[in-house]
Amino acid sequence: MIGVIAHGLSSTGFSGEGEVYRASLEALEEAGIDYFSISFSKPRNKVKNPVYLFPFPIRRFDRYQRLLVYYSAKKVRNKVSLFLNLSGFIIPLSDYAPHYIYAGRSPRGLNVSGSILKRIYQFPLHRILSTLKFEAKKAFFAANSRYSAKAISQMYEIPEPRVIYPPVDVEFYSRAFQIHEREDLFVTVGRIERNKSLENAVTISAMTGIKGVIVGSLSDRRYLKEIISKKKRMNANVDILPNLPREELLKIMGRAKAYFHPRIGEHFGIPVVESMAAGLVPVVPRESGAYEVVPEFSYSSLEEAVEQLKRAVSAEDKVRRDMHERAKPFNRSRFKAEILSWLREGVGANL
Repeated sequence: MIGVIAHGLSSTGFSGEGEVYRASLEALEEAGIDYFSISFSKPRNKVKNPVYLFPFPIRRFDRYQRLLVYYSAKKVRNKVSLFLNLSGFIIPLSDYAPHYIYAGRSPRGLNVSGSILKRIYQFPLHRILSTLKFEAKKAFFAANSRYSAKAISQMYEIPEPRVIYPPVDVEFYSRAFQIHEREDLFVTVGRIERNKSLENAVTISAMTGIKGVIVGSLSDRRYLKEIISKKKRMNANVDILPNLPREELLKIMGRAKAYFHPRIGEHFGIPVVESMAAGLVPVVPRESGAYEVVPEFSYSSLEEAVEQLKRAVSAEDKVRRDMHERAKPFNRSRFKAEILSWLREGVGANL
């Protein structure tokens, strides 16, 4: 029996983290491995063997919930042979069972910066996580990119962990792949919340004159109002479409020429590879895991992003074909096989 720590089971909407949860749980089911689904609060959807503390989902204090899920995990500490932590935060579980952590970069809360209120919110988290370095030396890490692996190594003073790139539904997004009948249009996909930096997509559209479409599950209504206001102030030609069904996103990707990833410091960025599968040319931050996938269309400033987006929109057909082919190895089957192999190497082939 495995304890799978999947904090985001109580969250709404779709996200890259959610894709990791779904593919990992599928891998365990297909291998005939039983597991507990561990979260801080009650999952929003039906899951196998749920274990949680709060009887209803909590939307606030996400980062602290990722630490407090430790108390949910303790409930089954005598019933599991291994903990698979898909939430990325270190919690002290290695004394109960081998602790496998699949992580993106080092936890976001360790960057104590920003407004005074943000610093007040993050400071205790920073202190708590800094005291858990002893757990990092006992746990087994895998990172979702080389960028993440390097950050984890530096933060916790451990060797760089292996890299298992996250799962991408390449098959689904490949349905949008076609070369002709595309428009001078870029797409940006990300949860509508402040740390996704979606306002940069508005700015880029205004600076280039290229129409943009921002799609994402709505997490922060106040932030949505801010980017709508910015769009009006800058007279940017951008459509903002919260909670758009995947089939509708697929139609937009079938028309667009480029993808713009706005968040510098993103540990990977699954939508980047989804867009590549659909035949879009992505423009990505150089300071990110996505740079490992498409370095030739990268930027370090918005001014540089302007030029790269223009290049992406005018890219030749062979570039789109190359992006489509480059996306294929990131498929879900590959991820599931690598996750199972990682676990079995540590605890034996009979897992």
